[in-house]
Amino acid sequence: MASDKRPTFGAADTMATGYTGKDFLAGLSKDWKLKLDKPVEQEMPDGKKRTYVNGRGGSGATVSAGYADHEDMSSLVCRTGTKQSDGLDFLTACTGLDVAGVDHAKASSWLRQAKKETDSLYGKKVAETGNKKEYVVSAVFTSGPVAMVLHRAYDKYSLRILGGAVAQDK
Repeated sequence: MASDKRPTFGAADTMATGYTGKDFLAGLSKDWKLKLDKPVEQEMPDGKKRTYVNGRGGSGATVSAGYADHEDMSSLVCRTGTKQSDGLDFLTACTGLDVAGVDHAKASSWLRQAKKETDSLYGKKVAETGNKKEYVVSAVFTSGPVAMVLHRAYDKYSLRILGGAVAQDK
């Protein structure tokens, strides 16, 4: 869907009580040669502080894990370039979160379809506007306690996985 029609999300909640995602992030960083930074605390627009762990790989892949309560993971954002040959594989690995209740087979199948749909819509929007910096988003996928959405902005994909998020129509 076009960015002006994209759903909004309520505040992300923890993905599961006690789920820190540390083992998942360690495996992801090892498999994809990501260098994870030390956790940082950031103040949000609502005045609350959130903890984030960011990482970057030599291929341009990035990851950012958010913690609403400083301990339990509430969000994961994985980014890759549209021309990165293993980009879809990286994003698929991100859907493999080891959170109870997430159906990994359905999540990876949804991601492949979402990529096709966002690429198609992106191509149509660029053809209509002539602007190569269009921004499109996929439909929302929910599995267990998480919601996933794929964004495409020009030459980047951004997969957002939110715990307890509820999509709302604008």
